[in-house]
Amino acid sequence: MSFWRELLGQVGSAPPRLPKIQDKKSDLEKPTTRTSSVGIGYRLQRVKRSSIGLVITTDGLLIRAPKWTPIYEIDAAIAERQIWIETATAKQQARLSQMAELHDGGHVLFRGQKLRIEVRPGEIEAVTLTQDQCVVVSRDGRLDRKRLDAEIRRIAAVELPNVAREMALAAALPLRAVRLSSARTLWGSCTIDHDVRLNFRLIQLPPALMRHVVAHELAHLVEFNHSKRF
Repeated sequence: MSFWRELLGQVGSAPPRLPKIQDKKSDLEKPTTRTSSVGIGYRLQRVKRSSIGLVITTDGLLIRAPKWTPIYEIDAAIAERQIWIETATAKQQARLSQMAELHDGGHVLFRGQKLRIEVRPGEIEAVTLTQDQCVVVSRDGRLDRKRLDAEIRRIAAVELPNVAREMALAAALPLRAVRLSSARTLWGSCTIDHDVRLNFRLIQLPPALMRHVVAHELAHLVEFNHSKRF
């Protein structure tokens, strides 16, 4: 989905890929920082997959590789795609410098709209986020990004589960629970226990696109794969 670019200033992540189905218990390891034989720094995460995956995130290159893959094979994969990595990283940084405008007079994305951020000094710190405005009150007159994120998450915690439950009820789908996530590379996921996790950043997308992602996750409640049947 191309709309992820509009969120780079707020999400701080790689373009979310199509949601994956996750088991209830995750066995993902924490990424470790390394430098390849051609001098490119990267984070390595050992996962259950059959091949080496390369993802450009705002933190740089992320390699997701099977546990049995030796480092020299990972280095070879990086060397083979060095030009692509350097080009994609440069484009990512250019987009970030353009889109990261979380400051007074900058903007935040909310329900697909760019809202101008207004920071006001005040004794009682608060965030007012509506369809038409984003006003942040702070004692020092600076934007508190964590407070703004908390308000976005608060709104998402109400709206996203309601949307998912309404859609599941209309389609008679066996939805058990809806939870929020802060995943950096996924918009959502679905477990075999009929639990759906939705990235709270979905509330920043245009409503139609947000509902598309929710519908995708709900479809996994009856078809736990991305086959032609799905």
